[in-house]
Amino acid sequence: MAYSDTYGQVYNVQVLIDHGARRCGKLAEELTSEQLLSARQSLGFVLSNLINIGIQYWAIKKEVIGLTADKYIYTLPTGSNDVLNALYRTMNRPNGSYTTSAGGTVANVADNDIDTYCQQTSANGNISVNFGTDNPVYAGSIGLMPYVSGGGSATWALTLEYSVDGITWNTLDDLGTVVVTDKQWIWTDIDPGQSVQYYRVRISGGSTLALREFYVGNNSREITMSRLNRDDYTNLPNKNFTANQPYQFWFNRTVPNPEIYLWPTPSDPFVQMTVWYSKQIMDVGDLTDELQIPQRWYMAVVSMLAHQMSLELPQVDMARVQYLEAQAEKYLALAEVEERDKSPIYFAPNISPYTR
Repeated sequence: MAYSDTYGQVYNVQVLIDHGARRCGKLAEELTSEQLLSARQSLGFVLSNLINIGIQYWAIKKEVIGLTADKYIYTLPTGSNDVLNALYRTMNRPNGSYTTSAGGTVANVADNDIDTYCQQTSANGNISVNFGTDNPVYAGSIGLMPYVSGGGSATWALTLEYSVDGITWNTLDDLGTVVVTDKQWIWTDIDPGQSVQYYRVRISGGSTLALREFYVGNNSREITMSRLNRDDYTNLPNKNFTANQPYQFWFNRTVPNPEIYLWPTPSDPFVQMTVWYSKQIMDVGDLTDELQIPQRWYMAVVSMLAHQMSLELPQVDMARVQYLEAQAEKYLALAEVEERDKSPIYFAPNISPYTR
């Protein structure tokens, strides 16, 4: 017996629209350009509405944000829908010996002073740290604070690397081409990490590396921050109150980029905020593009699409419309039942009134 021996087949937008048309009793090739556009828009409406149904676990993301002293408003990426967890994080910073391959005052990248910097004098250089032969470090997170002349922004191609001997280097994380801004952290969680003696950051593409801080952190500690509603936050009499650690946050669901307001305002520039958030599903692109959905959701999505198309295509029998609506509800319910983390739930009744 022959099997395909493949998994995870994906379908593009055109395939889903073709199936939707046939379920409406239409031949796919009969769709006019206007009807095809309408079907793409309907597919977009279906996907955008999924966020209103519940948490889609494949659309949960993590963002690590480096906090800035005396700043209490932080922007989440475009498409962020809601904050699920926000945690205040601190880390250890092991001592090491830093080296620059292309000049500059390398001691400045590890002096815990964000007003100093190491600006290399030639392109495509690197800055490395050696933690010692008997002191390998397991890096949980690595932070880079760029220096950009004039306080502006630049585009860099960055790679984080590690080595056991300082000679042969391996890629820890290829950050790719990133837009960096002066005095704004770029944090990267390393998972899985490596317990090694050497780490370095390397720049390529003809750019010159300039850093205020190169922070290799380990042994992180995270504390959950409690969420405030809008009324509670707006009623705070001292929103600019500064403390070493924020304890609470308000999530302001602005468009297109929602914001997190911290309270109290953090004062330490060497700490982080870890945010787990739900994210909108990516927009429907071209007909040849694929959708950002897992396999288990294809039947629900194509069924909902067929129902939406039946409401707009001409001469679709009402009995068929009702049947497609029932099919859409059926397969959406099946997909939602599966869309859970299946962890146990524990109930702890409060029996203190009966045991005094």
